[in-house]
Amino acid sequence: MEERTVYILLTRSGTWFSRLIHLATQDRYTHASIGLDGPTGPFYSFGRKYEHFALPAGLVEEQVTLRRRTVPCCLYELKVSQETYFRLRRQLNCMYARREEYGYNLLGTLACYFNLPLRRRHHYFCSQFVAGLLEDCGALELPKPPALLRPADFCQVAGLRTVHQGPLEGILVQA
Repeated sequence: MEERTVYILLTRSGTWFSRLIHLATQDRYTHASIGLDGPTGPFYSFGRKYEHFALPAGLVEEQVTLRRRTVPCCLYELKVSQETYFRLRRQLNCMYARREEYGYNLLGTLACYFNLPLRRRHHYFCSQFVAGLLEDCGALELPKPPALLRPADFCQVAGLRTVHQGPLEGILVQA
């Protein structure tokens, strides 16, 4: 059976929202994204739609660029069957084609901090989206429900292999 690789990218940017999450949780990483096309992306997540404004936020495509080169990150790879990979791709493509229907689950982010799962139709926070996509497609068994999974929790998930840990620019150098 042929295997495919899925990438999970954890970061901690310098945005005020990322700094606030880091201050509250002390987590090493505050943002999670998923990529199906190699270690340099593109990656998909729930986050800000415009660089200089925290809101509106929703389903976005993210690029690994040298402009953000010093951002701390950890890149994981997950080996999945070809069938699982194509399920992931179909679901991601379907959601991205309808991305205007989705919103950021700000209340869910707050509820997650208090260990209360809050699911809202068509609303996700970054790690909830990544975890939910992986779980729905049968790619990964999670230690807790997606609505309770913080980005840093991926560091403890069995089956993920670290590809790079350090500044974001290291991903581009390795590619």
